[in-house]
Amino acid sequence: MTSKKRYETAINEISNRRQQAVIEAGQRRNEVIKKIPEIQTLENALSATTINLTKLVLQKAENINDIIPKIMAENLEIQDKIKSLLTENGFSEDYLDIKYTCPKCNDTGILENGYCDCLKELVKKLNIDDFNKNNYMSLCSFDDFSLEYYTNLKGENGKETPLEIMTKVYRFCVGYAQRFSENSPSILMMGNTGLGKTHLSFAIAKSAMEKGYSVLYGSAQDFFGKVQREYFGRSDSDTDTMATILDADLLIIDDLGAEYESAFNTSTFYTIVNSRLNEGKPTIINTNLTPYEIEARYTARVASRLLTLYKILKFSGTDIRALKLKSLDNI
Repeated sequence: MTSKKRYETAINEISNRRQQAVIEAGQRRNEVIKKIPEIQTLENALSATTINLTKLVLQKAENINDIIPKIMAENLEIQDKIKSLLTENGFSEDYLDIKYTCPKCNDTGILENGYCDCLKELVKKLNIDDFNKNNYMSLCSFDDFSLEYYTNLKGENGKETPLEIMTKVYRFCVGYAQRFSENSPSILMMGNTGLGKTHLSFAIAKSAMEKGYSVLYGSAQDFFGKVQREYFGRSDSDTDTMATILDADLLIIDDLGAEYESAFNTSTFYTIVNSRLNEGKPTIINTNLTPYEIEARYTARVASRLLTLYKILKFSGTDIRALKLKSLDNI
């Protein structure tokens, strides 16, 4: 979807919201008139005063400056009577008002100084949905994450067993998802392949999306590749991948270290990490790299931010995917 198309889609969505708000206000009005017919009479009187004022203005009446305050006072009196009748009959004073989704722009998407935040947020969501359309976040949850695969594994030299380690990791992730907000800390999930890093990050993502937060997922290779193609003008899309990455409420970078090693990718990664930390936006990064390998590959300043400003979760155990395949062979 092109940028122009996303804006058209967002504006249509906001227009639909406005129409729906008007329809619902009409339904509320019918409900009120049916119960309090007097309000219809008062509304007619209110309309009559407005029409009279318009006529006087058009006719350029000589005494209009004396009449306007009287008409305004009459209007206010009628409005007060309507509000009193509403509250006396169990309705709120503003029950007849149109309830727009966005009171700033009244569901137009436009303000005097440009686009309203509601339109920008909707475009951001469309951008992220476009990125996420081919992933499987919705298929992962905490309920189908099994700790059974970590049983019967011994700890090294009397240290915690993989089951003990992963139980703590699992509980942390559940709590993180339950309390997730735009100010949640960032997470660095470290460990060998197949230990559940992607599954748990997807489970967190699913929970965050259910709360209405925008979540962007992708592999490091996918993100860095798109940014590079757009930077050097080799992309057919008019999408700004870097802006989308930085805008997301929650960003998940999977498989860090599997991408092609280059100075451009290192610079891109630093920009993402540093910018989101500065904005206080949470990021979840999954990697098979060790702390030493992260520093050697992405420089000390990147490693310093990841290893000191992120919550580190060290995964332990045996490749779950290999265990699942082995169990199938035994059937």
